[in-house]
Amino acid sequence: MYENDKKLIAASGLDPSTYESGKYAGKSRISKRGNRHLRRVIWLMATRVIISNNLFRAYFYKRRNEGLPYKMAVLATVHKLIRIMFVMLSRKTYFVKGGN
Repeated sequence: MYENDKKLIAASGLDPSTYESGKYAGKSRISKRGNRHLRRVIWLMATRVIISNNLFRAYFYKRRNEGLPYKMAVLATVHKLIRIMFVMLSRKTYFVKGGN
């Protein structure tokens, strides 16, 4: 299906897009090129997993303590969630770390 997790992130439209022109480098945002329904489902999954799983909650608060705004910290957690799901599906394993 997808060769690596970065292509899955791009297919969902959650990859960063850069605005650059000459010496100007603007703010980076998500590209929104991919499937909007997939993007919404993954976002909702991430917000729920932050609440219900200690591993993802710790990662989210670590990113918040580093100074990221709420949505950027959730997006970082989304990327972590996608990477973990990709490895789980490609290795046909279960997620056993974290939980309450």
